[in-house]
Amino acid sequence: MFQDEEKFIPISKKADEIDWERIKLFRRRFNTLWLNLQDLDLEVLNGNFGKTNNGSYRGGFNLPSQFRLKSLYVDYRHFYLNDEPTNINRFCNYLASLTESYEYKIFIKDEKKNLKSDFIENGWFNVNEKNITTKKLLDTWFNAELFHSDPLKISELLAWQDVFDNETSKSMLFMSVFNSINVIKNINWSSALLKSNNLYLRVPNSIK
Repeated sequence: MFQDEEKFIPISKKADEIDWERIKLFRRRFNTLWLNLQDLDLEVLNGNFGKTNNGSYRGGFNLPSQFRLKSLYVDYRHFYLNDEPTNINRFCNYLASLTESYEYKIFIKDEKKNLKSDFIENGWFNVNEKNITTKKLLDTWFNAELFHSDPLKISELLAWQDVFDNETSKSMLFMSVFNSINVIKNINWSSALLKSNNLYLRVPNSIK
């Protein structure tokens, strides 16, 4: 969580104009997701990655079992799926619409940028000299393996298996979700004090 002092940002909407049910749903789902992550009992992620001369990748982090991780991904997908009211991009946009504050809009813009995992998008991981994006990674895994059986996505995932070994793929997926959860946590913090008798959002004092 943010270490510096916080600023309170006033809401420009009236209390009866705010979608409280959506906000409460976001909070409930975040609490479930956060407890799920804490239950993994992760301390420091340990592991090694290597890239071979033919461009393939080996190694990864020491993670809990795939069955335990799938439970985390089930709770996370409420924040990922486009048609969910708690989709993190859409929820960020909704919060930004509640205020005229330039500072708050900058805060939201920065948090949305952080949905792109630095671990994934630092330029080291690529397939056929094309960089992997966080969105592409999540979209492919969720729709080819974890929750759906989209033929096109399955084809893409099979092609990736020639480049990323099983441990590497699962580590990349976990980090994409883990980094996104940190953004979700920050957004939850920002809106946690918002109530009908307290029409304020929060940003870190460092926002200019």
